[in-house]
Amino acid sequence: MRRFLALAAAAALACMAMAGLSPSSAQAAAGPCMGAPAADATVYGETRQFVDTQSWWMPDADQANNSITNHGHVHLGACIPERETISSGNLTVNVRVILHDNPGRADYVSMVFMTATSETVVQKCYLRAAAPDFSCPGPDGSGAGDFTCTGTCERWLTFSAPISRFNHSGLQEIHLRAFVPEPDGNEMRASLNWQTDILNGKSPSDTSRYTFLRGKGWYTHAGYCEASVRSVPLPDAPVSGIWTPAVGLTTHPNDSLPTTHSFISIDPDFHAVPANPGLVLWDSAGAYGPEPFGAAPIAIDTRMLANGVHKLHLRTSCRDDKLGSTNAGVTVVPFTVAN
Repeated sequence: MRRFLALAAAAALACMAMAGLSPSSAQAAAGPCMGAPAADATVYGETRQFVDTQSWWMPDADQANNSITNHGHVHLGACIPERETISSGNLTVNVRVILHDNPGRADYVSMVFMTATSETVVQKCYLRAAAPDFSCPGPDGSGAGDFTCTGTCERWLTFSAPISRFNHSGLQEIHLRAFVPEPDGNEMRASLNWQTDILNGKSPSDTSRYTFLRGKGWYTHAGYCEASVRSVPLPDAPVSGIWTPAVGLTTHPNDSLPTTHSFISIDPDFHAVPANPGLVLWDSAGAYGPEPFGAAPIAIDTRMLANGVHKLHLRTSCRDDKLGSTNAGVTVVPFTVAN
């Protein structure tokens, strides 16, 4: 079902200026992370938002639902300094990993610094069942993580690396990647990609490849399925009236499988019983935005929402008929309404 389509079409031209906020207008005072879970009460030195990416391996309605085709979800979320400026000390990020109905044995999360020509894994934190939260554990005796779960379980990791580890100053890209080997020998991964302005005294070189916020689900054979926010930076200040961010729910531009479904909603809760889809803005076969790797505005009438923090849920699904299930990548971003 498609909702708000007429509104989106009518408002797109009038509200296109709202698709992205300039860096100067998006800055706000340092403080708690917007939309952060209660476990992360850190007061940060710059504005941060809790962005959650998710990887799903679950069958469509006409695909068999069994222990091979349904591996639930893995969530990878963090309070990220998206398009903020860090000029000293360390880049420190608290990362939440959730397994939901996932039979895998979670291994580790890596933090990667990217350039146009290279990527450097600057830190690995292993997911250990007995390790304290907000630490960075090493592997177990087998050289891997050992976090397993029945139902829904979470772990928190803390990454911290000096900004001197970036090869350049300027707009730099950071990836977080979670790896969950599954019992059938396949692997599920979740990735969160964003950019931060780094002032570390090195030669300036802005990243120029895919310079927007992206959440990606990956599964063996299926490749990446991606949900992205093209209006950067994320709004630090409250939004009102008709807010029209540009988003892309498309396949990844490589050998990944094509997009078969796209879904956009406000404040869903798929862990609830029964699942709550939230305020559905878009639910349709195919991509949202032109393939490959395109984007389009989505009109959100914030006057239909209570004032306060809400979550924009973007889900891209990529059906895998060879393995008999569907890979999905999800990105969830918070925004504040003040009408």
